[in-house]
Amino acid sequence: MRRLNADVKTLNYLLHTGEEERQVLAYLYDPLIALDVNLEPIPSIVSRWDIADGGKTYVLHLDRRATFSDGTAVKASDVVFTLKKIVDANAPQFAGAFMNLDRARTVALDEHTVRVGFTETRAAQLLAFNISVVPEHVYGKGTLTDVTAVVGNGPYVLKAREPGRSIIVERRSNYWREAPHIDTVLFRVVADDSVAWNALMVGDLDVARVNNDTWWRERNQPAVREKFTFVDAWLLSYNCIAWNLDDPLFKDAATRRALAMSFDRDAVIKNLYHGEARPVTGPFTPDQWANDSTVPAITFDLGEAAKLLANAGWRDTDGDGTLDRAGHPLAFTLLTPVSSAARDQSQILQSALAKLGIRMEIATMDGAAFFDRVLHRNFQAAFFAWFNEPDPDPFALFHSSQMAPIGLNVGAYTSREADALMDRGRVELDRGRRAAIYHELHRLLARDQPYLWTVQVASKWAVHRRVHGVRSSKGLGLFLWYPGPFAWWLP
Repeated sequence: MRRLNADVKTLNYLLHTGEEERQVLAYLYDPLIALDVNLEPIPSIVSRWDIADGGKTYVLHLDRRATFSDGTAVKASDVVFTLKKIVDANAPQFAGAFMNLDRARTVALDEHTVRVGFTETRAAQLLAFNISVVPEHVYGKGTLTDVTAVVGNGPYVLKAREPGRSIIVERRSNYWREAPHIDTVLFRVVADDSVAWNALMVGDLDVARVNNDTWWRERNQPAVREKFTFVDAWLLSYNCIAWNLDDPLFKDAATRRALAMSFDRDAVIKNLYHGEARPVTGPFTPDQWANDSTVPAITFDLGEAAKLLANAGWRDTDGDGTLDRAGHPLAFTLLTPVSSAARDQSQILQSALAKLGIRMEIATMDGAAFFDRVLHRNFQAAFFAWFNEPDPDPFALFHSSQMAPIGLNVGAYTSREADALMDRGRVELDRGRRAAIYHELHRLLARDQPYLWTVQVASKWAVHRRVHGVRSSKGLGLFLWYPGPFAWWLP
């Protein structure tokens, strides 16, 4: 029994956007190319691959045993259908990685071989095939949103779903390769951390992410140590606040920097996470090669923040205690999902902003509704976590061509300089030169502050001792790599 921190919005593979959806779909769909414990590409549905034309052509050889859960073979034509559907439907998670698909050269060479052509080289393209394939005979009927069936090619099938409460997946009887050891997995939707911990203690959950307060309080309790082990990892994710730059409050970088100077990152790391968090200063996590470690975190300084705001024209002209400019009060609503990280970090920022004469309201929403608002840019500010790819490419998040909902540029950030760097970075094959490009991009984004980057929190899971074979990957933790949870077993 596993915890989901929020309910899923969809189990349509091509339309999913959230981390919880990704966790469930990983049981139902195998990727074309998987990642091992070290985040290196390994065969999955694709048994081997060839790269030609300087990275503009990929020939994928499918495992002839691969089948969908309805018993039909996974064919090269399904791969072609999936890739073209990703582009046509602007699938939010994947479209940015396949926008340069050469449709004319992307064809099935035979039933088990597909040639995928691109109009230009993209350095991270191979790992972009860490996606699954959907069956054309199911998803080719009507639009993507018309399809309600869940027909995957992974080791499990959907058994039952009770929206807002639970999802049950069951091991496939006709799975095409080595089957996982565990027959049935029950995902319980438990948004509240205290409720989740109680569920662990009474046996209603076997595996759950726990917050740092719970870990700190419970880690040495004899009754807890008898039942659970704690597994921790630095994931490829970070916390941030996105500003909607279409809102006149956040148009200028000086105001955004003042807001960033109001976030007491050191206090957050020490008091909220007991030292188990790290500063994040840009779009890459601290361990990634693309991260520029010389970029300093913005220092908490309300005095300097007040000066920046004054220089940017913010004054309390009507004496109501709230700064205003050109008739607009500096008051906004921060959307947050239901999570302790969002609540605690947001409240610390809220308290500091109030001292500057800035009124910030916090609106908490369930995960599906929250991401729907964010992806349609229907917000002023939003707190969330992004999960980077192992080979990072910030194109979908910050390129001006990727405005949500077409891409994931949810804050409507536009910069010709940043666009040029991202365009160069995604085609540069030399890792050293590419790192230099992304370091420059990191510095530019740190200057412009389209996000208030907060911290990267060490992720911790409580795992019941009856679950054996659990390993952690640096960057992905317990899940989303192979074999990951498919190697777990119960005595």
